[in-house]
Order: sequence, then structure tokens, then C-alpha cells
Amino acid sequence: MYRARRYTAKFIILAICLFVMGLTNAAAQKSGSYKGPIAGGFDKIHSLPPGGPAPRTSDGHPDFSGRWYPNKSGKMLQGAYPVDPDAMSQFDAKQAAEPPPVFKQGVPAKYTRTVAYGDCDQAGTPSVMLEQLVQHAPLEIMQTAGKIALMYEYPLDVRMIYTNGRQHPKDPDPTFNGDSAAHWEGDTLVVDVIAIDPRLRIITGTGGGNGTGAGFQWFGSEKQHVVERFSRPSKNYLVYQVTIEDPVVLAKPWSSAPRVWSLAAPDDEWSEVFCTHNEEPAVWKEMIKKGVAK
Repeated sequence: MYRARRYTAKFIILAICLFVMGLTNAAAQKSGSYKGPIAGGFDKIHSLPPGGPAPRTSDGHPDFSGRWYPNKSGKMLQGAYPVDPDAMSQFDAKQAAEPPPVFKQGVPAKYTRTVAYGDCDQAGTPSVMLEQLVQHAPLEIMQTAGKIALMYEYPLDVRMIYTNGRQHPKDPDPTFNGDSAAHWEGDTLVVDVIAIDPRLRIITGTGGGNGTGAGFQWFGSEKQHVVERFSRPSKNYLVYQVTIEDPVVLAKPWSSAPRVWSLAAPDDEWSEVFCTHNEEPAVWKEMIKKGVAK
């Protein structure tokens, strides 16, 4: 046990050294003093062209099928290197900045409580779409007649949106993805979501937040109502926008700015990404207490 612990310590020290070296290298690259090759070729990545018109399904609606990244490059990006800012961004530079949420005066702290940094994110709607601004994980969409499946790499989540005219049940059970009823407005899919489990933390990914890096965040009430809009203006781009209403928590509805997702290359493969709490410190304290480790 002691040898395993010593190895872990060495590994941690090595990881820290590599991290510091990476930051130093990145800083040199950004300052222009670095003349060597850029790791990963990130300096050569730019925003994708529109790629032509969006494909359509047999019923004439845009086909959202594909693997999408929350940026304009169609691939996972490493922000530590000098990536083209436009390729890295989900926002149009010409659009208005995304506003912060406005909470009701005197709203109970249980709705605005902070979450410790490092706590795993609970998958659910609409956080899995919004938080990718900081998590950078892709989304896989499979669209068939009457339904659309959304699969998120992180946090691991699968969501089904029915496009067959299905209405909300009269008394739906709360779930983290809520109950979705969708309809088309021209080429835009409008998804109405209710019955979102109030234990879900709404993560916007933008703004200062509470220091966790997740941006503005809060917990919704049982009266929370979400309206999402999905559109595909061209082959290589998907646009997502959401409005959240909550008469218990929010003084007025909060609307995100339109956020752009870009189409991945056909050979881009799915990765399994999951989060677990690090229990090693507590485990080692107990082992030391029992005398089986030092």
C-alpha cells in the first residue's frame, strides 16, 4: 500500500510539472516569443465554412443528425494554445452579449446556493447544452421519423425529443431532462420543456458564477418552464437558443444568446467521459488511522 501511495505522489508531481511546462509553453506561444511548432496544430484551426445548405429529411424539415462540437471548428479544442478566437467561440461577435439571470428579491438561498468546485455535474436540460461553453464536450444527434435522440458525451446523458405531435401528459413525473413537447416553426424546432427535477443545477457556462468555472448558475423550482430552439442554417452549423421562465426564482425570463455548434468530420469518434468524486484523501486518512499506510 505504501509503495502504491509513493508512486501516486510521484505521478502527481510529474503531472504538476507537465502542467506548469504546458502553461509556460502556451504563454510563450501567445506572446509570440515561441518559434517552434504548435502542439496539435491548433494554430492552423479556423472556423468552418457554411458547407452548403442543410440536409433535409423526407418530410422536408432540416436534418439535425450528426456529431456536433460547441465551437466553430468541428473538433475538440484546447484553449491553452493559441486557437483562432472565432473558431473557439460559440457566439457571433455581432450579437448582443448574453445577459446574467435576474433573481427575485429575497429568493430563498436553496435556489442560489453554491456548489463546491469538483462536484460532478448532474446531467439534465438545459444545462448539458449550455455548460459546454466551458466543458467543450460534443453532442451526437440521431434524427428519425417522429423523434430526435440527443446523446451528450459529458455529462453522460441521453435525451429523447418527440416530433410526432405528442403533447405533455397532464401530470408528468419530474425528471432531470424534463418532459419535452416539440413542434416546427418553419425550419426551427421549438421544444417546450416542463417537469424538470428541481435538484438539477442550471449551468449557463457564461458569466462569473460562484467561482466554480461554470458561470451563472442556480436551481430551478417545480414551476420552471424551458423553451428551446434548434436550427441548422447550413450543413456545418447548428444553432441553439433557450429561454428559461421560473416565477419562483427569476424576476424575469432568462434567454441565452444563440449558441453555435459545428459539424465534426465523419471519422470523429465517440469517447466515454464520466465524473466520479475523488475519494482518495478520505480513504488514505482511514488507512493511516488503521496503521496500514503512512
